[in-house]
Amino acid sequence: MKRLLIIASALTLAAGASSALAADQTKPAASSQCFRMSQIKNHTKGDNQTLYLSVRSKDVYRLGMSGNCLAGANSSDPLVMKTVGGTDIICRPLDLDLKIKMGPGGLSPCIIKDITKLTPEQIAALPPKVKP
Repeated sequence: MKRLLIIASALTLAAGASSALAADQTKPAASSQCFRMSQIKNHTKGDNQTLYLSVRSKDVYRLGMSGNCLAGANSSDPLVMKTVGGTDIICRPLDLDLKIKMGPGGLSPCIIKDITKLTPEQIAALPPKVKP
């Protein structure tokens, strides 16, 4: 009987930890990290896996890509963006469907790994050619 009670307790604890972890992954980021797609003013390519977005008048966000979707792209190539979930608010990588238009009819899809709002110090430290 004690053994059954111990097993049941362990299963309950494991289930609670699992649901807490799942809830944490679906929880939106802090609102200070969020921005609206309509607030994006400009973009520049940092390297084959990094895109910088100028948002509002003073904020810069770094988008880290999974893979080299930016290979062959220029900062002047247009972005094709669509928000996911029925709102234009972007807080997490899954909130944005991003493609780079390269050449006539060519779209390079990107999988966004992370979105980071840069601090004023980080923005100041960016090389001039990648500042959006």
